[in-house]
Amino acid sequence: MAKNKLLTCLKKRNYLNTPVFERKECVKYGELFQKQGFLSDAIDFFAKAEAKEKLEELLPQVIIEGDVFLFTKIYQALKRKPSTSDWEKIGEIAFKLGKWQFALKAFQAAENKERTKEIKQLLEKEGMFFSGTSDLPFLKQKTSKLGKRK
Repeated sequence: MAKNKLLTCLKKRNYLNTPVFERKECVKYGELFQKQGFLSDAIDFFAKAEAKEKLEELLPQVIIEGDVFLFTKIYQALKRKPSTSDWEKIGEIAFKLGKWQFALKAFQAAENKERTKEIKQLLEKEGMFFSGTSDLPFLKQKTSKLGKRK
């Protein structure tokens, strides 16, 4: 690994998709991407290396940033589910930062119907589309014969 040199997108893809890798090197790439501010890439490398401690170190940062996408990505890599209080916390932070779509997703995950309704109304008032629901048939998720989402 070249010192402080990020991988190109193709080299990164190839590295992440190879079944044989050096865990230490993978963690170093994750740290390098983290240092450069590319948290999504860092999470990919830490997840491949199964560096749970590194993934957990990123959680406070993504919560402070109200980034529900990275929050979810970290928990998926950890193979755990966030607690309701964690969803509430990141939802409130995302809302305060004006990240209303992220706040909506967080409150939906926390099953906080009151805050979900409040944010949906705010989004509608602002003329914004909110994710997760649509009356347009081509945007609806298909369901299996059992009625569960695919």
